[in-house]
Amino acid sequence: DDEEDLPGISVQHADEAETSALHSQSGKPEEAPEVTPEQTLEQGALDGKPFGMEEEHRICPISGLSTLQGACPFAKPKSKAKDGGKKQKVSLTLDFKWEQDDCFVRISVRPHPTEAFEVFELPDSATKEAIKKKYKALSLKHHPDKNQDDVEAATDNFQRIKDAYQLIKDTDGELAFPWEENPESQQIVSGDDAISMFAKVGMEACEEHHFKGLQLRHLVRTSSEVKVLKFDSEQEEGRITDSRLEALCTGSKNFVNHLVKVHRRDIWEFKYEEVEEQ
Repeated sequence: DDEEDLPGISVQHADEAETSALHSQSGKPEEAPEVTPEQTLEQGALDGKPFGMEEEHRICPISGLSTLQGACPFAKPKSKAKDGGKKQKVSLTLDFKWEQDDCFVRISVRPHPTEAFEVFELPDSATKEAIKKKYKALSLKHHPDKNQDDVEAATDNFQRIKDAYQLIKDTDGELAFPWEENPESQQIVSGDDAISMFAKVGMEACEEHHFKGLQLRHLVRTSSEVKVLKFDSEQEEGRITDSRLEALCTGSKNFVNHLVKVHRRDIWEFKYEEVEEQ
């Protein structure tokens, strides 16, 4: 309720009183004192926020970076999700390489709809035809018209099947991650450890394509679990060496699951020197 002045008494708020005091002393509003960066930093620490931290952080639609991780020139204000506040995760599709003579590094990154394959009870190596066939079978089984005893549950299942199909309908086995088939090559590591593994194999490509390398680094670093398959091989008595990494990055708060493939080939030239007989 609005406060009313009592007879002989005027009610004045604190901000109005302060303004009046400044006017009475100088006849004009007094300028705010200059605040040094040190004072701002100290105040930020008192408020429990690092210096320069924004209340509403910004998200880059290209890299997935936010101002909480560092400045990004493409960052835009974080928009509100249309699905009741659920955070939308970023999907990346990257292809980049480095080449020098016959040596090369090739890196590809693809979203991996792990949950969609689980809904269909199909492996990620499933063909497009197998996915389409399973979709028809699941749609008939869970259609609300055929489940009148529990229409609400059937409707939810039917929608879940339709959403999953949209994610995998165009795949044709290219997202296969042969984890179970290669137990001897399996490693489960954290995001930080996976970055070190990728750096050893794909360093030149990430340096040449810096922004894409930055996107890959951010994706891997924010993943809580990375399943890695590592394959090494030699040809021509060691003159040609191949290193392959296939990794499934999961558990990121910012990104959907992704399949990362890194292929490195090195060609070694051996020089033999004749030893003179003494």
